Order: sequence, then C-alpha cells, then structure tokens
Amino acid sequence: MTAPAPFASVVMPAVTEVRSLIEAVDTIFAVAGEHLRRVFIVVCEKTTKDCLAAGDQLSERYPSRVVVVPQRLPLLGGALREGLAAAEGSHVVVMYSDGESDPSTIAPLLAEARRSPEAIVSASRWLRGSVFEGYPPGKTLLNWLFQKLFAALYGTSVTDFTFGYRVYPLALVRAIAWEEVGHAFVFESIVKPLRLGVAVRELPTVWKTRAEGQSQLRPWMYLRYFLVGVRTRLGRADRFLNAGAGNLRGI
Repeated sequence: MTAPAPFASVVMPAVTEVRSLIEAVDTIFAVAGEHLRRVFIVVCEKTTKDCLAAGDQLSERYPSRVVVVPQRLPLLGGALREGLAAAEGSHVVVMYSDGESDPSTIAPLLAEARRSPEAIVSASRWLRGSVFEGYPPGKTLLNWLFQKLFAALYGTSVTDFTFGYRVYPLALVRAIAWEEVGHAFVFESIVKPLRLGVAVRELPTVWKTRAEGQSQLRPWMYLRYFLVGVRTRLGRADRFLNAGAGNLRGI
C-alpha cells in the first residue's frame, strides 16, 4: 500500500526555548512525520543564541524539512502570521515550542484533519479526557469563564478559544484578512473562521505549564481579547476575507 503524501506544515515560534523545542520537533516527526512537509521555526531579534543554535541543529537533523524563518512582523501574532505565510501543503499546524503544546497530540489532530479536511481541528484543554495542569486556580477559573462567555456569544460548542494548538486548511488561512499581531491573534484566528461558518472539531490534549522560558502575555493584553471577540461578533463576516477570496466552499 502506498503511504499517503505529506500534506501539512507546522508553524512553531521560538524565542528562548532549547530543550523543549528539540523535543517537540523530534516528537512530531516520530509520531506524524509521514504527514509533514516542513516545520517552520519562526525566530525574531529577541531569540537567544542558544535557541537559534537549536534551530540550526534541527535543520541539520532534518534537512529541507525544518526551516528557520526570520520574523518581520512584531510579537507572537506576527510570528504566527509569518509562519502561516511560509507554510506549504493543504493544511498547517500551529503549535508552540515551550512545552505547553503536547507534541504527541499532533497525530490525532492530523488524523481528524484528514477526515474533516474543510474544518479547523483544535486541541482543547477543557474537553473530557484533557489534562490541564500548572495553571493557578484563580486564572483557571477565569479561563473557564472566558471560554463559556464567548461560546455563548458565538453560539458554538467550542470549548477552548485561546490555546491555539490547531490544524487549519491552508486555503482558509490565506483567504482571511488578519489584523492582530499580538497574543490576541490566537483568538482572532478562531473567531473569524467561526463567523465565516467554518466548522471546528476539538480533541482533548495534555496541557502543562511551559517547560522553558517565560510567557510574554501580560494581564492588560486580555482586554484586547475582549475587544477582538466583540468586534468580530458584531462585524460583517464578508469583510473578514481578503479581496478576491470569494466564498469558502471547497476549502
């Protein structure tokens, strides 16, 4: 039997991560390598020398399959957008290099993407069977309330809007006019597709607090999430598409 052709790219920002970056890349190739075209590690001017060296090491270990992409747009959202612009194949996986994204979850995510190629397939920390560890109790409660609030506002069964470990049809990513460059891009990248009628499938995952580095998310940034969520809910969905994108049938 002929093996299926690789169909997905992976986008992974990296700033200070070394061990967790290497472990993530090694794991995704071990559990889903036959489905992966390339892994794009996005780096910026703040990326440490050790992290850059880890990226170079991975490029040598997986020649032509790991590509280090210099970031031009600012912040986390800018890094993700740079990676999405470079991605190849029919689908693209967004994940993180800090240990919070369980790399072994990529296998069931990609399997579901093959079954539902027009949908976004997202890892959720809130589904039954998920593990959500290392988050302070107060922040955990606020996170749960946030998810419930926006699920009600958008009339959806989606349980996790803000994790961002997802598989997207690449044509969908290219069709949408993105605006955010900060952390709120993670939220924008699920609420805009929801407003456009894109189906979202969720699978449980293991989430544990980052193994390396420090989060760049600051408390005041949460206000941006609310702004993006309300503005997108009230906005005209047809204005979320790039000129010439047409409709989303067949994506």
